[in-house]
Amino acid sequence: MKTILMLGDSLLEWGDWERLLPEFKVNNRGMAGESCEGLAGRLIGELSEAEVPQAILLQSGTNNLLMGSPHFPAIFATMVPTIRAFFAEPPIIISSLMPMPIVPSHVLAEVNDQLREISQQTENCIFLDMVPPFNERCLPITHPGFLNDQVHLSTRGYLVWAEEIKACLKKVLD
Repeated sequence: MKTILMLGDSLLEWGDWERLLPEFKVNNRGMAGESCEGLAGRLIGELSEAEVPQAILLQSGTNNLLMGSPHFPAIFATMVPTIRAFFAEPPIIISSLMPMPIVPSHVLAEVNDQLREISQQTENCIFLDMVPPFNERCLPITHPGFLNDQVHLSTRGYLVWAEEIKACLKKVLD
């Protein structure tokens, strides 16, 4: 079974990855309430303790946006080379932030564009754009992707995210 190391915030921590990605062993290192700065602070410890994964998923910045700090992609630009220094071979997947209803779409687009750019500057690094799948498959009234707090994912949101992660992993690992 292939191991996936997931690093990020509550969106990762609260995912039932055993059920959502049953074909993978998920090392879930998500932490609720954490900003990118917090993840960067614990990154070396997490990487030092992790078994060598076949892929790494990085998702963070939700809490930075909620605190009005859209400059966190600069922290991603330091974390990605650190991850690569620990694990030279596995693909790194940078998951975009989802289109949270409480974050202005232009702010989200700017941040996600910066994350895409960071992924393009690193070999074997993939940007997983979650905005189109959420906009297409998570309809606000009939199939909401978010809970009432407009930040955390609903069951539907997790299903859509997991489908996209699976498709991405299939591409990069097969």
